[in-house]
Amino acid sequence: MEKRVKGTRAGTVKVVFSLRSKIILTFLVVGSIVSGLLSYGVYRILDAGLLRQMQGRVLDLARLGTRVVDVEALARLKAGIGDKLPDDAVDRAESSADFRAVSEGLNRVREVEPRLVHFIYTFFPTADSATATYIVDADVLADRARKAAGETVKEDISHYSSPFDVSDYPVARQAMAGKAAMVENAWSYDPNFKVNSISGYAPLFSRNGEFVGMLGIDMVDADVRLILSNASRVTLMVIAAALALTVASSIFLGTLFTRGIIRLDRVVRTFDKDNLAVRAPVGSRDEVGRLSSSFNEMAETIQEYSARQEALLKAYGRFVPHELLRLLDRGSILDVKLGDQTQRDMTVLFSDIRSFTRLSESMTPVENFKFINSYLERMGPEIRENHGIIDKYIGDAIMALFPVCPDDAIASAVSMQWKLLEYNQHRAKSGYPPISVGIGVNAGTLMLGTVGEHERMDGSVISDAVNLCSRLETLTRVYGSYILTTGKTLKALTSKGRFTFRFVDRVRVRGRREVVLVFEVLDGERQDQRDLRLSYRAELAHAQRMYFARQFKESLEIFTDLKGRNPGDHVIEIYRARSEHLVRAGVPETWEAVEEIETR
Repeated sequence: MEKRVKGTRAGTVKVVFSLRSKIILTFLVVGSIVSGLLSYGVYRILDAGLLRQMQGRVLDLARLGTRVVDVEALARLKAGIGDKLPDDAVDRAESSADFRAVSEGLNRVREVEPRLVHFIYTFFPTADSATATYIVDADVLADRARKAAGETVKEDISHYSSPFDVSDYPVARQAMAGKAAMVENAWSYDPNFKVNSISGYAPLFSRNGEFVGMLGIDMVDADVRLILSNASRVTLMVIAAALALTVASSIFLGTLFTRGIIRLDRVVRTFDKDNLAVRAPVGSRDEVGRLSSSFNEMAETIQEYSARQEALLKAYGRFVPHELLRLLDRGSILDVKLGDQTQRDMTVLFSDIRSFTRLSESMTPVENFKFINSYLERMGPEIRENHGIIDKYIGDAIMALFPVCPDDAIASAVSMQWKLLEYNQHRAKSGYPPISVGIGVNAGTLMLGTVGEHERMDGSVISDAVNLCSRLETLTRVYGSYILTTGKTLKALTSKGRFTFRFVDRVRVRGRREVVLVFEVLDGERQDQRDLRLSYRAELAHAQRMYFARQFKESLEIFTDLKGRNPGDHVIEIYRARSEHLVRAGVPETWEAVEEIETR
């Protein structure tokens, strides 16, 4: 639509629009402005006319009320008003025949416009010009009847002799001062009822001409809003039709004035995926010439893009995961080569659904894939939101990497367990059994790189830390835990108090000398289960220290007691069974208080 070209003076840049663009933009801008101004003018005229009509209706009803209301009864009620009347005096007045007579008169006026009359009431001025006093509010008796029937009434009704703050109602003050019928000149918004209303006032005189008080009436703008809404809808339809006509006219005129473009049609038609080298001849410097130049630039860009896409498709065919690019310091998938590798300190997360084989045997292949994808689509975001990278899916299992800090991996594991609680609620509603997931988290030095061959590559992570993490996930079944990690991982945390842990066991990978301290993360458990385990965490730790100090009888007593408090805690049962066995069978000479585990 536009092109930036150098001007005649050095350093100047001039923006040149095409003729067709100028025509379309001019029609659209002028049409939009004219349509908008006309619509706004019609709306304002209609709104002002409806306001005047509503003002007249309010005044008519107010004057009608002065003829319908029993003014003598109102005068007697006014005479009984004193300073700070007690509640029983107010109740007697509102139960009197005079109060009912005035209320019935007000409600007869309301029945003329029952949908629009919001409030109708009587009041009289006091010595303070900013304060008046209510005499009869038409809603009081209905309000008292609803309360007597046991209904809950939320509206704040103005009772007999209650004060009426007119400081924000200048028209009401003027009407009282002049004892004349008046109406407000603008809508007022009531935030309690979320409606616009307009108020009118008329003086009430007794038969002998004595001023008794004022009649006030509030009417809402329901009819006005409806009319304006319909008018706005019609106006918008007219604007849309006008703009559509404008667009059509501009396109027609633009085509008429730029018919030379048609000569480019044959060239454009020959440009397709099999003939990207075709170019349009540039024979002039007018609109057609500039358009031909633009087309040639576009064709050049498309041809280059197509060549790059072919190269990208070949690169994707080798399937090097995008997530490894940043870790391998590669700017593009095209830069990844077989054997690329890097060594980094990272945290590994393994998760796996427990008893998945048994669960999958009860489902068809289609159901299996739907279930796995439903599960994985809930877990994946929890990993990414905690700065994790999903390295691979192994059936229902997930392996993820966390390059920033171990805190992210622990937080992700906790979030996954909480998301699993939501997922199980969804499964329960659908009639499916809940599932349980074990998660292992371990920090260490990892080797990342590409393995395979030139036609098929894959990203891979190689490290003892990965193998140990996989074993930790397996050990969650043994200890009945949801999340297991290592003491080394805990030391690497940047925020020590963010998570809650408890010591589980000392293990060693078979064939290695290093002893690994295993800890359980409690934050991923239900609140009640977590609170229960925290309630005896100190006692459990004390019993474990006694166990490792070979005080098996003493530790057995504590483990037995703790089992009674939480029979479902596998860690307690494991130590209780071990202590019982060592007490009964004795301690082997080779006993090191370390459990050996196999690597995969």
